[in-house]
Amino acid sequence: MPIVNVRWSTKTESNQKQEIIDFIVNAVSETVGAKKELVYVFFHEYDTTDVSNLGCPVVQINWTAQPARNPENKAILINKLCNKFDEYTNVDGKRAVIIFTDTPPRSAGVGSK
Repeated sequence: MPIVNVRWSTKTESNQKQEIIDFIVNAVSETVGAKKELVYVFFHEYDTTDVSNLGCPVVQINWTAQPARNPENKAILINKLCNKFDEYTNVDGKRAVIIFTDTPPRSAGVGSK
């Protein structure tokens, strides 16, 4: 159950946000085998006066620790996200910050599981 929070200060149209959300869902699913319906993405857009590093996305990925969520696949996912971010005007994918938090499986659940 990956939970992905994307934060940036670049004005983004609704269709572009949806494109990014869909890309992240697919990238996470393809890279670590997570079911798409269990990937949650939240897009947070900040006013430029509310951030210190303009155009620098910050992505926090919280998920349960599993074998496929290893350093190699994390590096692949970082590369995919940074390359995608570079496609947008005023976004610097090379400066994107991607942070992973691996939660022990016994410390998380979806619904009643």
